[in-house]
Amino acid sequence: MYDLPMPITVTSEHAGRVARVTFDNSARGNCVDTALLRGLTEALEAAAADPSHDVIRLEMAGAHFCGGWDTASFADLADQTAQAVADQLRAGDALLDRIRRLPVPVVAGVRGRVIGFGVGLLSAVHLPVAATETQAYLPEARFGFAPAGVGHVVTQRMSRAQAYALLCGFTKATGRQLHSWGLVSHVVEPAADLDAAVDEVIGELLAVPGDTLRAVVEVVESSLSTGRPDRAYEVSARTIVSAGRNGGTS
Repeated sequence: MYDLPMPITVTSEHAGRVARVTFDNSARGNCVDTALLRGLTEALEAAAADPSHDVIRLEMAGAHFCGGWDTASFADLADQTAQAVADQLRAGDALLDRIRRLPVPVVAGVRGRVIGFGVGLLSAVHLPVAATETQAYLPEARFGFAPAGVGHVVTQRMSRAQAYALLCGFTKATGRQLHSWGLVSHVVEPAADLDAAVDEVIGELLAVPGDTLRAVVEVVESSLSTGRPDRAYEVSARTIVSAGRNGGTS
């Protein structure tokens, strides 16, 4: 359907209303580098740009959601200036922001390990559903450096003491803890039921008209990004007028 890097495929299901975007770097725990993250972001954007798609299902293949940033690229950083590395960190987080700003909700099942930058990817998904056995771990401090954008996400979501424990790498977060911090929508036990739970979430979303789903995403994301309700008023008014003209459905 699209010209994508080999580990990424896009298909349609549910009569074309759902785009399934599959990322399969499972041989390396679904770790990412700049090219793979850009490819995933562009695949999600292309799927969202198709007006027939009301929901995106992000499928991270294999046993683990995301193994973080590919450590094979770390050696190249030693010869760069701190400013150059900071620019690369900003560029990676800018790609995550593009995922957050997608106009349709992204649903993903979260299983296995979520390591380092993977927590940032998790935070960009609109409706992540986690298995209770899921473990999130930030090992960057053990490599001798402090997490950047992921550190910011973590610090905003939990208490100061919890943030220190996670960012210093001596604790892991379970699926239930991720839920308590607002990083996943709900948790599933046993893990074998995760795919069925994702199916259920998608089914609930498909009960909502596609235009309304996009409006809800706009309300939530504009509120989070600005801290103000101005855009939400405009979006809500548009849907109310549309629903009235269509006899109660937008």
